[in-house]
Amino acid sequence: MDINDIFKEKVTNTTLNASKSKRKMGAAPSLRELKDGGFGFTDESSEPSKRRRLGDTASHSEDDEADEADDEGGRFFSDGLTTQEKGVMKWVDHMEEIEDTLDQASVQRLVLRLERAVSKNTQDRIKHAQAPELFSESEAELDEAIQRLLMLANDVQYLGILEELGAIPTLVGLMAHENADITLNVVQLAVELTAEDSWSQEGESQEERAAVVGFVTALADNEFFEMLGQNLQRLNEAAESLEGEADRQGVFQTLALVENLASLDVRLAERAVKTAGLLGWLQSRIRQPMVKSSNAPEAAAIAVDSNQQYAAEIVSILLQSSPRLCQEAAQSGDCADALLTCLAKYRKRTPTDDIEAEYLENIVDSLCMLVATPRGKAVFVELEGVELLVLLQKQQQHAGRLLSLKLLDYALSPPPPQDNSEQQQQQQRPSEAGSVSEEVRTIARRYIDAMGLKYL
Repeated sequence: MDINDIFKEKVTNTTLNASKSKRKMGAAPSLRELKDGGFGFTDESSEPSKRRRLGDTASHSEDDEADEADDEGGRFFSDGLTTQEKGVMKWVDHMEEIEDTLDQASVQRLVLRLERAVSKNTQDRIKHAQAPELFSESEAELDEAIQRLLMLANDVQYLGILEELGAIPTLVGLMAHENADITLNVVQLAVELTAEDSWSQEGESQEERAAVVGFVTALADNEFFEMLGQNLQRLNEAAESLEGEADRQGVFQTLALVENLASLDVRLAERAVKTAGLLGWLQSRIRQPMVKSSNAPEAAAIAVDSNQQYAAEIVSILLQSSPRLCQEAAQSGDCADALLTCLAKYRKRTPTDDIEAEYLENIVDSLCMLVATPRGKAVFVELEGVELLVLLQKQQQHAGRLLSLKLLDYALSPPPPQDNSEQQQQQQRPSEAGSVSEEVRTIARRYIDAMGLKYL
């Protein structure tokens, strides 16, 4: 039996992620290449006569010096490598530096590697549809090819090359891959390339930001956001297996992408939310946790999981950064209903940890944005939000009381003018500027009728 067979690991779907960190090296250099490349290698066989002329006396002297160095512990300060081995190591370091340096040619090689990996994986999946172990190797190569594109996050000015070489449709097509790990790798790539660190570092110009905006726009034109919404629907966060953990990470990456888009260009965030139907998904996600507590005797659901808190934060970010999304959310009333349902849970309880406390703050901040609009004030009254505020203020020992006062302040404030031009504000009469809208009057009356003044 070959000893190598004992240590061979059969590649399966569960071990695909392990291949991400593997780096395939090229063929080993020849001795001539090492010598000509100046990597510190000298051919020891080229000096045989010199060694023979040293004689036995020099040999004994060298042996004595070596023994003396060993006695003094000198061997602990030696790397133990021969001249040839040092040359090889220097060559490896040099090749790694070349591989990690991006230029137009290297980006083209990355794209070519991706296209070849996609083509090979597609062929293997068709040829061995009933034997997944036969196409697992090509799937690992595809996974690695996507991971290599993460290098572009350090040099986003080369993102335009992806569009020139036709790599954008390839990446979007991978969003429909049968292996969810491949799909999530594409989402992770989009997250890293749109992260604020990649285009807003000190000393960088607007060119980097424009390159990222162009990249995301190209993705959107190829229906990337539609595929993103479909991918969210197939992720199962409630699963307790390893696949469930990967799906939860995929949801987190998707939310991170939306946050990046809101910082990059709010118009792209609006397009993503509308195209992928994210607002409806977010309203559903903030209502209940998907993760169960391992400490509970019956594995009951925890109060708030991390993705639920992150979803509430994304809702708050979108409503604050996009007045258009805020107006649309206020018109439907579904968003206000979901937020009030989440807020009602804290009538008789206090957040138990930092995650839940931040979740509650994001819920209240989102409601503040909605009730700042005229339609949002009307919906707030229809859904009995004023009465909920009074119930929260009764619980003086709970954090919900202080946050309810903040929400009441926004609800009683006059809505912002529809047109913020200075000329129209100057032409506005003082009586109109100080007038109180009918929605604000209604909220004040409802608050007084509910005995809210008693708890101020």
